[in-house]
Amino acid sequence: MAATGTRSVRSPGGKSVGKKGPYREKAKSAAADEPIPVIGGRFLIAAAFVLAMILIPFSPIGRAEPKGPEPTDMAGWTQGGTGRVRITLITADYNKLTCAHEKDFEGNHCAYKSESELWPREPGAPIDDNKRNIIQPYRTWPDNKLVMVAGLWADPVVAMRLHREPPQVVVEKKLARFVVDCEMKFLGKIDETKNRWNPGQQFQKEGTAWVMKPTSCKLREE
Repeated sequence: MAATGTRSVRSPGGKSVGKKGPYREKAKSAAADEPIPVIGGRFLIAAAFVLAMILIPFSPIGRAEPKGPEPTDMAGWTQGGTGRVRITLITADYNKLTCAHEKDFEGNHCAYKSESELWPREPGAPIDDNKRNIIQPYRTWPDNKLVMVAGLWADPVVAMRLHREPPQVVVEKKLARFVVDCEMKFLGKIDETKNRWNPGQQFQKEGTAWVMKPTSCKLREE
């Protein structure tokens, strides 16, 4: 019977060596023709995402700090001019903050004419007008610069905040600090301010400061 597999032949050393048949050649050809597996696109995207999560925290991008608010730029302030100013305050400041100065600025003045003398009340003036013409000391946000602001609480937006959080009703430590961002008109400067930040304290001399009055304000939480 004829062999269909391999046929044994003798090598010079006397050992028999199998001779490959046709089906062995076909198996080798089929193996050679199999395509090399290719990594799918989804796998590459996932791998890139994982790699980015590992590397970004250590890169300059990952270490970048969020940009904070711009500081108050007083360089362009001129008497009669306007500009935006951000003030930090709580509603208790309505009754707490006061100043003393003998000069008025377009009808606006401190509550005191001197450290011991109240500014005289004009005849016919309303008893309570949210201190429309009263100058008070405040600090800018975020850089804490001294400014003297007249009639801040008479602005409708700020007046509404005072109505919602009356300092006579809410304990001061529970009052939320907030920031008013106002368009101000600059009325002039006080060369030597005398300010009092709490009732019962002595007036403090704090140097030169701009006097201003808001034309419009908006609120933002600090």
